[in-house]
Amino acid sequence: MFDTALDALAGQDLSVVAGLLMVFLTLDASVGIGLVVPGDGVLLVAGATARSAGEVLALIGTGVLACFAGASGGHFLGRRYGARLRHSRLGRRVGEERWERAERLFERSGWALALAYFLPVLHALTPAVAGTVGMPYGHFMRWAMLGSTAWVSAYVTLGAVAGHVARRHAEWLPPVAVAAVIAVLAITAVVRKVLNGGRAPRGRSAWRRPR
Repeated sequence: MFDTALDALAGQDLSVVAGLLMVFLTLDASVGIGLVVPGDGVLLVAGATARSAGEVLALIGTGVLACFAGASGGHFLGRRYGARLRHSRLGRRVGEERWERAERLFERSGWALALAYFLPVLHALTPAVAGTVGMPYGHFMRWAMLGSTAWVSAYVTLGAVAGHVARRHAEWLPPVAVAAVIAVLAITAVVRKVLNGGRAPRGRSAWRRPR
């Protein structure tokens, strides 16, 4: 995926890449497109097209803004439609186990919500679940923006480094692409281990579900 998409986008203007990134990440958490196409790969490919530090920063800024829009939309939809989303045709295709995993994040500290951005599929569900369980928008968005900023910054930068190396040494493209994928898998594994290993102390939640 990495090398094919990179070839397709290599000649595109920054505004085109940033526009595509904006659309994808906005839809990622608002209507769940991230359930079909993992955002990790999109960020890597977008970062790989950057040819300067300024372009990297522009893509990071675009990605964070898009995550804000997507998380806001997902929270609204969850608050408004809640159970209907979960039991819709798309919700059933996602699978009850994934919905339950997303719900369990809200039994832990806010850090779990931030770290969830590094878990493919799961992070696309958390905004809707946050709205469904009644987590206040402001509280959710503080952690969502912390997590999305770290996620976007890390993977766009990783993609930019990989793209820079591949442009200087074209023959290195396959191993560089594999190394980038391995790095993403390693980060995902570490985050999953951290989240599976800890729960928030009872009584410490900064929000309450509506009665």
